[in-house]
Amino acid sequence: MSWFGFGAQEEEDDPTRRKLVIELYGGRDVTDPRTKNRKEGPQFCDLYCKLRLGKLQFQTEVIKRAMNPIWQQTFSFDIEEVSDAAVVEVTCLHSGTISDQFLGEVRIPICDHRDVSFEFAVQHWFPLYNPKLKKKDGSPGELGMRIGVEGGPLAMSNTGYDVDMDDRDAEEIYEEANAVAADANASAHRALRMAEQTREIGSNTVIKLREQGAQIGRMQSDMDTVNNNMRQSERKLRSIESVWGTMANTVTSTTNKRHKKKAQQDRKVMKNRKKAEKKNRKIKEKQWEERKHADRYNSKARDHMIEPANPGRRGFEQGSQEEQFFTTIDDTDKVVDQISCVLDDIKNIALDTGLEIQEHNERLDALAYDVNKAAPRMDSAIKRSRAILKG
Repeated sequence: MSWFGFGAQEEEDDPTRRKLVIELYGGRDVTDPRTKNRKEGPQFCDLYCKLRLGKLQFQTEVIKRAMNPIWQQTFSFDIEEVSDAAVVEVTCLHSGTISDQFLGEVRIPICDHRDVSFEFAVQHWFPLYNPKLKKKDGSPGELGMRIGVEGGPLAMSNTGYDVDMDDRDAEEIYEEANAVAADANASAHRALRMAEQTREIGSNTVIKLREQGAQIGRMQSDMDTVNNNMRQSERKLRSIESVWGTMANTVTSTTNKRHKKKAQQDRKVMKNRKKAEKKNRKIKEKQWEERKHADRYNSKARDHMIEPANPGRRGFEQGSQEEQFFTTIDDTDKVVDQISCVLDDIKNIALDTGLEIQEHNERLDALAYDVNKAAPRMDSAIKRSRAILKG
């Protein structure tokens, strides 16, 4: 590791001063994105990074011909007297023979990490930004860094709790937990109401689709009637046009077998659908009973965990906050179970909707076929009728 800047070494050695620590793990898919579509493949660069805060600057070692370099180097910046608006600039470059090529940079605001302990910090992947690249060029890659603060008084870690949290008693902890549990419970109730509204909308949609399906079925029946009437009209015209037509009508059948076959298929489809709905309803009822049984068992198990009520120093019974906490959690669990059941219903409604739409498409295709078939027959019948009238 090399560093550039003056007067920083003494500040680095002072353990009481706050320092922003950046652990630069490495890079991922770091290259010039404009070279990714070449026949010879993307460019493998000699990669290194520069980290700068004000006049203080560090530089990593150069990794030769790499796209996924690993540095695993740690750098410290004194932020005791640095403004929250300050930014650490992490620049990634390709080491060239004559000049270095800029690949991208990551800007790290001090205010986002000033209160995060480096001990609890988690590594994140930050995308490199290059203003010279266009959107179609793609991304120049990412840098993996772990960022936190060492030294000085830390108010918070990344867990979000105060350092003096251990000084509170159980009732105070449960009081804070109750507030969080109440918010979660309210959110669960809102989610349940939204899920129930979605289920109602889905149910109404399925009902409308089935009504439309019945209407399409009636249109199919009407088209079958039209085709049957056309067939009878053709027979009448054939008998009027010649004696041979009358003889042909005598030896051919007048029954509409196709219409009867379609009606039988429709009855079979409706029967299978009713069977499937009855089976799904039984499965849902069984799952609901199992969930209710498990919920009752879990509620009894939590009741045994509640502390016995004893007079407390703050004028209320010891354990009341805990009891309220578990009551809220029980209600939240019940609401979550209800949401799960509603989501199952929504899933089944979505499946039913898909089946209805698929059946509608099939029926509409059949209806279009019947209409296209009837149109030329009607034109032919009109022409033949005009010819008979003229004759």
